[in-house]
Amino acid sequence: NYDFIFNVIKQSGYDGWVGCEYKPLTTTEAGLSWINQYR
Repeated sequence: NYDFIFNVIKQSGYDGWVGCEYKPLTTTEAGLSWINQYR
């Protein structure tokens, strides 16, 4: 649940980088498309 996780990080005041691991089922672009809503 990325919405919950990113909201907790934001509310904590953390101002650094967040790394995410992924294993795309098809292409890298398809595997990372979810992150566009958080940019």
